[in-house]
Amino acid sequence: MSSFYGISPEGFVPKRLKDIREDIITECKLIQDPATGEYPLFNVSDDTVLAQVVGIFAAELEFAWGALADAYAQFDPQMNTGVGQSGTVQLNAITRKPGTGTRIAITVYGAPNTLIPGGSLISDLAGTVSYAIDTDIALTGTGSLATASGTATATVFEAVDPAVGTVNTIQSPQAGWYNVENTATLVIGTTEETDETLRKRQQRSTALTSYRQIEAIWAAILNVEDVTYCRVYQNATTYPEDDRGIPYKEIAAIVEGGDDHAIAEAMFYRLPTGQIGYGATTVNFVDRQNILYPISFSRPVKIDVYVKLALQIYDSADWPSDGVELIKEAVIEYARYNMGDDEVGFPPGTDVIRTRLYTPINSVAGHSVLSLELSKDGTAYAEEDISIAWNELAVFSADNIEITIS
Repeated sequence: MSSFYGISPEGFVPKRLKDIREDIITECKLIQDPATGEYPLFNVSDDTVLAQVVGIFAAELEFAWGALADAYAQFDPQMNTGVGQSGTVQLNAITRKPGTGTRIAITVYGAPNTLIPGGSLISDLAGTVSYAIDTDIALTGTGSLATASGTATATVFEAVDPAVGTVNTIQSPQAGWYNVENTATLVIGTTEETDETLRKRQQRSTALTSYRQIEAIWAAILNVEDVTYCRVYQNATTYPEDDRGIPYKEIAAIVEGGDDHAIAEAMFYRLPTGQIGYGATTVNFVDRQNILYPISFSRPVKIDVYVKLALQIYDSADWPSDGVELIKEAVIEYARYNMGDDEVGFPPGTDVIRTRLYTPINSVAGHSVLSLELSKDGTAYAEEDISIAWNELAVFSADNIEITIS
C-alpha cells in the first residue's frame, strides 16, 4: 500500500477504495465528545449504519480519485484517450481523422418532372444503413417513367460496401418518386481514427524532424490528409538499378490515398540533393531558381485475388441462411489493412498468406472447410499463397470469391 497519494515524481498515485474507507473509519473513531470525553462512534463494524454510510462516501471518493487519475493521464501521449488525446496531438500539428461515409452511385425512377431533393434518405430493405442523396436529382423526359443518376453518402461512418441493387428502399417518400437502386460503390467509408491508431501516428509524426531523411519523408507523406498507407523504399547499393527497378541512390514511395500534388510536395521539400523519387506518378515543381523538378512516387498496382472455397455444412442450426454472403463480407473486411496496425489485413507489398483466410472464414459457424484455393487470374487455382510484389496491392471483392457447399 502506498503511503503517498496524488502527484509524485513517479507519476499520479490514486487512493484505493480500501484505503479511503479505512482512513474515514480511523477519523470517525477519533471523534470525541468534548463534554464527556467519550468516543461515540467507536463501533464502526460492517453491520452498523455508520459503516454503510462510510461505504457510500468512500465509493464516491474513489470515483473522484479515478477521475483525477484519468485527467492526469490525458497529458501523457502514451496513455491519453478520447477528447483529451484529440487535443494533445495538436501539439504535433496533427488531428484525429474523422470517419467518412460510404459513397454510392444510384439510379432513381419516377414520374417525369419530379425533383428529388438532396438529403432524401434511402436504405437497404432492412434499413441497416441509410444513405443521404448528395444533391438534387431531376427526373426529366416524357412518358410514364423517367430515370436519372446521382450519388448518395451513408449517414454512418464505417466501412460499408453494399452489393449492387441492395440499396433499394425509399425512406423519404414523395409523390412521383417510385424506386431507387445502387449501381456501384464509389468510395468505401471509414470509421473515426481509433485512439491506438492516432497514438501510433502521433509517435510517427516526431520523425518529421528526424535526422534520417528517409524517415522524415515517410512521416511527411503519412501526415498528408487522407493518406492511408505509405512505405518508402530505397536503393543504396545497386548500380544502375536494383531488382525492383529503383535507380541507384534513389527512393521509391508507395502511397495509398491522399492528393497527388500534396504527396509530391511533401517529398519535394525533404528530398536530398540529387533525388527526385522513382514511380509512375509524377508532379512537377519549380524551385526559387526556376529549375524544374519532376517528383515521382507510385500508387500500388491493384492485383485481384480470386478465392475458391468448398464447404460442408455440419450443423444446419448454426449455419445462417446468408452464410455465403457473411463469409464473403468477412474475407473482404479481414483483407483491409490499417496503417496503424501492422497485424491487420494485407497492406501493399504483403503476400496473401492462404492460411490467414481461415480466420474470417471460420468466423461464420456451422461449417467445415473442405478446400481453399487462390488464384491471380481466376483460372489457375492452387492451395498456395499469392505472391505480391513490393509495389502491388492484393484486392478482394465479392464477385471474385466462389463458395460451393456440399
